[in-house]
Amino acid sequence: MTTSRSSEPRSSGPLARLAEVPSRREGAVWAFIALGMMLVGAVLIPSLLTVETDQVTLIRAYLGGSVLAFLGFLPLLRATHAVIGVRAAPAWAMLVAYLVLLIRPAALTADIVSAPIAVLANLPGLSAALVPYVLLATTAIAAGFAAYAVLPLAQSASSIGRRVTVAAAVGLLVGLALYSFAPYIAPLAALGVAVALLIGRGRTAED
Repeated sequence: MTTSRSSEPRSSGPLARLAEVPSRREGAVWAFIALGMMLVGAVLIPSLLTVETDQVTLIRAYLGGSVLAFLGFLPLLRATHAVIGVRAAPAWAMLVAYLVLLIRPAALTADIVSAPIAVLANLPGLSAALVPYVLLATTAIAAGFAAYAVLPLAQSASSIGRRVTVAAAVGLLVGLALYSFAPYIAPLAALGVAVALLIGRGRTAED
């Protein structure tokens, strides 16, 4: 059974507030914030770098832009929650999704501090070639937890096993999309979410 934004009273606890559905206006703002962070981090900052820039500064600037772009997934998730319009249940799954989304920028921040030495590429037992895929997997895992929390198909599942299966399928699809169409898919998703929220808000006002 799912709970819509209109039928659930507001709660005061931090976890309960995280579970609440943002309004369409709030969601649109979050979507545009995500779009701006991703475009600045993935497009603007790299375009400002020149071949004359020293290596360490170049690496740190590029990684810093990536950190900003990856942090944009947090407001994008909030905006997506507004589009779905269903209260997160259980709320802890949505919290886990946000925390997992912090792993990727946190890992790159460690590389910024240690530049030009890559921390993750030198971790024992982890091949440098696998690092990008491991970081990409964290976003897919976060999508799975978010789907578990708010996707109506998951919430209406007749068993925990089926709910986990739905969440895992969503996470896999998100991971494949990011792998196949990066770096374009995330900014386009943010733009699409913003447009969907604005159109929906306009229809609500007309009604």
